[in-house]
Parts: sequence; C-alpha cells; structure tokens
Amino acid sequence: MALPAIMLDMVCQAAKEQGGGAACSAGYPDLLISPQHLDDLLGAGTSSEIPVRADSERILAWHGVTKLFDRVYDTVAVFQKLGYSLDVIDIHAARGNEIILDLNHPLPTDFSRTYDLVLDTGTCEHCFNIGQAAINLASLVKAKGIIVQAMPLNSFNHGFYNVNPTWFHDFYPANGFSILFLRGVTNVVKSPEDFDLPAFERFFEVPRNSIMLLAARRDEARPLMMPVQHKYAVNPGLGK
Repeated sequence: MALPAIMLDMVCQAAKEQGGGAACSAGYPDLLISPQHLDDLLGAGTSSEIPVRADSERILAWHGVTKLFDRVYDTVAVFQKLGYSLDVIDIHAARGNEIILDLNHPLPTDFSRTYDLVLDTGTCEHCFNIGQAAINLASLVKAKGIIVQAMPLNSFNHGFYNVNPTWFHDFYPANGFSILFLRGVTNVVKSPEDFDLPAFERFFEVPRNSIMLLAARRDEARPLMMPVQHKYAVNPGLGK
C-alpha cells in the first residue's frame, strides 16, 4: 500500500498529539515522498539519515510513480523517528516483516494487540468482506487512539469497492469514534487537492480518481457493531 505525503502529514499530526507509541498498518505503507518534503516534515537533514529501501525501483514501478520519485525511504525508520514502533499486518509477506492475517475474517482470538495509531492507506476496499475488515481495524485502536484511513471514492476497478461518505459517518460514531478529519482528495500522490463532501446528502460531481481521507479518535473502547445507514436510522418507517 502507498503512504503518500498527505497521509504522512496526518501521521505526523497524530505523533504530535500522542507523543508516539505503538502503530499498526494494514499492508506495508510504501512511503512515496520527496527528500524535500521529508525534511520539511521531520527536520532538515532527515532525508540523509533515513535508510533508502534496496527494492525502491521495484516498489516505485509497482505504484506507477517512477517518474515522480527516485527512492523509497524505509517506513519503519520514519515511524521510529516519529516515536512509533510499527507492526504490519497483511495476507502475505509483501515486504518481508508482515504479521500474516486475513482481514476478511475475524481476528484470531489469540491476537489481542491494540495500538495508539492504526493506518489503512488503502486495504479495506481490497477485502471482499469489507465490513469485517473495517471492524477488525477499528478493534485494533486503543481507547484514545487514532485511525488514519484512505478509501476510494471513484477509483473504478482499483479494488472491490468505492465507498461513500455516509460509510464513515455511520460506522465510526456508532462505534465510539469521533471523526477528526474527513475530506475528499484528488491527485493524491503528485499534487493533492482536498475538497468538501456532504455527510449524508446526495452529490454528483467530484474530481476523477478521488479518495476520502479520514482521521478518527476512539473515545471509548466498546464492542463494535455494524451500523444502520443514516437515512434509514432517521426514517425507519420509510416515510410512512
């Protein structure tokens, strides 16, 4: 999964609030960021201190960004710089240090870890059982912890699903989370531009290949549930 600069910005903001801690990412978050942006975020000279991955060329080709970047910095080292340890969960070992889990199914009963920061840079839409995947990731967030999540709005055939804003507004508050940030974003990697999205009202025009970017805080750790969509929760009789 890609971790573009705009999402690293959000991770940095979480680190300022939390002072670091334990972090978990769904899929290894390949860091797609320029040396200058890394220095701007973490201090002058950081780009010369953080290791560059030996498989950078292959990773950049996989994401189709060989014309934009010439290196991929080691994400674990960047997170350590921010004060986070980083676990990665995935269905297979794409980068070699993943904890093997299938988010389509409930987490194993012996997997009881929780985290200050949970990161989903674009995994849920690739899980056929997207609701279970979302519950799994939310369950990994400690009380007062933060989840940063990207989901496609209109990226056709990118994954199984594109998601609507109501998905976030219905799922997270119903499960004890406060939404801190939720915006549409286009040109995510190259030159991101964000825009407003209505929570529940219908809408028709958004830029092509846009995502939604969320940050939410878990105010209380309570059993998680599948939500009822807002328009039916407020009108259970369907207008009768």
